[in-house]
Amino acid sequence: MMRYQYLIFDLDDTLLDFKGGEIAGLKNVFAKQGFDTVLQEKAFNEYTRINRELWSAFEKGEISKQTIHQTRFDKLLVSLGVAGDGSAFERQYREELNHNYRIIDGAEAFLAHLKQSGYHLIAGTNGEAQTQHLRLEHTGFDSYFEQVYISDEMGVAKPDPGFYTQIFNENPEMTKNNTVMIGDGLASDIQGGTNFGIDTIWVNFTQTPAPETPQPTATVQTYKELIQQLS
Repeated sequence: MMRYQYLIFDLDDTLLDFKGGEIAGLKNVFAKQGFDTVLQEKAFNEYTRINRELWSAFEKGEISKQTIHQTRFDKLLVSLGVAGDGSAFERQYREELNHNYRIIDGAEAFLAHLKQSGYHLIAGTNGEAQTQHLRLEHTGFDSYFEQVYISDEMGVAKPDPGFYTQIFNENPEMTKNNTVMIGDGLASDIQGGTNFGIDTIWVNFTQTPAPETPQPTATVQTYKELIQQLS
């Protein structure tokens, strides 16, 4: 008998290689803007710091997602002491992300195995609706999921319990005992699942040292380990 029946999956850096696409996309944007290789490296590091702080504030409900998009590149240019149009950077970057079809090695075979095993697969992700739908369609991953929930369309984002409330309301057979949240984001996926009262599995492919909180139900470093946790 399966331990869980309903698997809610984060997408970025759990199944889809968002980080790889982010790095390539930012490098392309910076190169188009005339940054030399030294400035590109500095800009990437600064962008990563600024973007992480903004998304953290968003997940805490302190700012809107629109604020992230409207300010992150302006903040970057100020930090670098470089003149430029942050809005133009954002438009170019969004175009890069919309065409990031990278997947994590082994993800497709993993999803195929789960689907064949009879699990109900649901995508539950924060992010831009257009970007996520395009990536699911072009990778073919949309065929593995019965439903796709994106914060941009829902009006609420992980870790808010309301994100999970919507999913459960539309799936009467789901219970807090037969459902698990799976993802790489401690502050969003693991904290979100914990806030709602369901089990969580932290996908830690990068072998990041685990903080004291939040505490996932289980931690895995490979898809093979994840299958074992689900069995």
